[in-house]
Amino acid sequence: MKRVQFGVPTLWADHHTLKVRETLTQLTGVQDVLASAAFRMVVVSYDPALVNPGIITAALEEAGYPVAADGENVLTQPVPVQDGRKDPSWDRLGLRQTRTDLRDVKR
Repeated sequence: MKRVQFGVPTLWADHHTLKVRETLTQLTGVQDVLASAAFRMVVVSYDPALVNPGIITAALEEAGYPVAADGENVLTQPVPVQDGRKDPSWDRLGLRQTRTDLRDVKR
């Protein structure tokens, strides 16, 4: 077994990670897939006799998830918490607004 990691900037939410996992686990030779929307990263364990990183990359791109070059747009370090607080900023304001990313609706 080998392991490969891809930066995937278009992983924004859990439904994206589910689609990536579903797509890649259908490939012969892929044993395990870890997809993280938080880190915008996909880690694949695979049998090199049956599949290779080029096939995996092509499957991701065909599913609408292009792979970033050289780990671009991948969060690899934790984001520090300001003032030692864990509360989100919107909680301090007493107001929370959300907006749907239209790219999520079109998939």
